[in-house]
Amino acid sequence: MAANKPIFREPGYEEAKDKRPLAALSGKKSAARDGAAEAAAEAAPEGPNAENLSRAARRAAAKVRDLALSNSFRWFVTLTLDPAKVDRYDVQQVTKKLNTFLDNLVRRHGAAYVLVPELHKDGAIHFHGLVNDCGGFVPSGTWKVPGRGKPKKPRSKAEAAAWAEAGPLEGYHEVFNWNAWPWGFSTALELWGDYEAAVNYVCKYIRKQTTGPGGKIGGRWYYSGGKLNGPKVELLDIVPQELEKSGANVYAFSVPQAGLEIDIARGNSREKENDFTKAGKSNEPGGRGRAGAGGPCGAPEPGTKNT
Repeated sequence: MAANKPIFREPGYEEAKDKRPLAALSGKKSAARDGAAEAAAEAAPEGPNAENLSRAARRAAAKVRDLALSNSFRWFVTLTLDPAKVDRYDVQQVTKKLNTFLDNLVRRHGAAYVLVPELHKDGAIHFHGLVNDCGGFVPSGTWKVPGRGKPKKPRSKAEAAAWAEAGPLEGYHEVFNWNAWPWGFSTALELWGDYEAAVNYVCKYIRKQTTGPGGKIGGRWYYSGGKLNGPKVELLDIVPQELEKSGANVYAFSVPQAGLEIDIARGNSREKENDFTKAGKSNEPGGRGRAGAGGPCGAPEPGTKNT
């Protein structure tokens, strides 16, 4: 992002009426203050207002997107609950078991994940999300094949071999189970191709929560944990025209009341890094541009596997 005014500043440089020295406003204290404000905003009751609910969902989806694009996940998983093992309509019971499972998975197997809850039409809870390669993924014996919604079992070893040879380029994806999940049934697909599309697919489940009763399921838009990278942010001394000259796809908008013009260039940050760091990193209060390194870190190029 680049603006025609210095709106992106290092912590401690923001214009404020606070008379304390800048040093007291920067560093950890500033970060803690910002984090507390963000947490308070997330915890604030949204009420029945649909617009507020939609805004909260968009904020949550943006956070999930940032996490997913800043990490290299390998699997897209769907976790359902066996009614013989857990009451899948009891949010508190499901949440307690899920948290215990995830905590053990992180400590014992180095898992990293982002999971989004969803309700079946009958109100039963299940989860979709992205997981790193933390083990326990085994072939289910079924495949997703073109023109068929549900996974299909090959009729012979020869057919299975033919599907494997055709592979994702032809629309054949082997379906795995995640045997680490103890509370029901699971499916897992290895991410392939457009990583960002997979991320957007997960984010859509957050937006779906706004159409159900009560919005957030169990008070949570999503679950995340493990050693996760966050977006990296660099402050650069650049102006909107420099983004426009870069040849990137630029989205521009303005806020006339503030005399503000902003350009946004989206894409893989590694492709942009050399172009924009040539302009010089600015740690001065007047730094005008911001480059986020939240692109698909380790994401596969189309036609390749994310390994």
